[in-house]
Amino acid sequence: MSSYTIRSCSAEDYAGVCAALAQTMQQPIPFLQAPFYGSLQAASGKQVVYFCITKDTETVGCGLGVQYRAPGGFRFLYCPYGPVVREANEELLADLKAFFRPLAHKLGCAFVRLDDDTLAAASPNAPVASKLARMASLQPRAEWVLDISPDEESVWMGFHKHARYNIRLAERANANIAIYKASEAPLETFYSLMQTTSKRDNFEIFDKAYYESYLKTLDDKEGFIVLVSIDGKPAATGLFACYDGQAHYVFAGSSDDFRKIAPAYTVIWSAMKEAKQRGCTLFNFGGVSDTVKGQHLGGVTGFKKRFGGFRVEHRNPLDLVYKKLPYTLFKTYKSLR
Repeated sequence: MSSYTIRSCSAEDYAGVCAALAQTMQQPIPFLQAPFYGSLQAASGKQVVYFCITKDTETVGCGLGVQYRAPGGFRFLYCPYGPVVREANEELLADLKAFFRPLAHKLGCAFVRLDDDTLAAASPNAPVASKLARMASLQPRAEWVLDISPDEESVWMGFHKHARYNIRLAERANANIAIYKASEAPLETFYSLMQTTSKRDNFEIFDKAYYESYLKTLDDKEGFIVLVSIDGKPAATGLFACYDGQAHYVFAGSSDDFRKIAPAYTVIWSAMKEAKQRGCTLFNFGGVSDTVKGQHLGGVTGFKKRFGGFRVEHRNPLDLVYKKLPYTLFKTYKSLR
């Protein structure tokens, strides 16, 4: 008989379980496994599954999964950087596979994708190949993180001289820095800067309703927006989410004006100081270049590295397969791409 019990739970119960588990984890819980992320996905129309894991009577894990469609129309459930587990072994993996079987059948999912490094390391099976893992829903395989627990002066001196120079440049331009709670965020200005950046750098963004939903989902203690203006004009902005002592750089945009001043550096420095005031000790810049996602983010990666910090690598995910034929067709499709 297994020593683990895995059960589905409500979003409300999950929030309590997640908060309690955070007190016993050595590493911060990823915000993609935070309750507000599940609420955001549900608000955007996706099916979200919440579950908790106990051993005897002690909570040792929890997770949320979001339903997506794979190429060919096949459904699958993805746990981004999750589930969160305090321990991992083959017994737990077997129990997770048994737990998800009826859920996969109910939701019509061909497979469930687990994206936790601890579970991947404990699995007797190899993680999925990079070509198979590479999908729009897959989270970056490498992130850039900075320890902001030292005093502000120490954090500042850890920046590359180029970053400090651009922040001082914005100061000399009398840049105005405004920090907004999620409930008071200037959505129109934020979205306009996102659109400008999308057009300039040739990448797609969500529609305005998605960002509006994002801000409504975030509690004021969980998120904020930084807006830097120069000469009375919006110059750069960023949206940041805080969870379990870690601040996350989620979205950013900037004007085509003031490019020589590079106000995005001031956005980040202001966000770090705000995050420290909120009790965060880590600042997560998000994804940087990696070979699995196939994203060559040279300029973005260089920008993030100029603040100092370290690279966090993630293993490829594990796929729990419940419908072999659709999954085989999916693998064939991916191999031909």
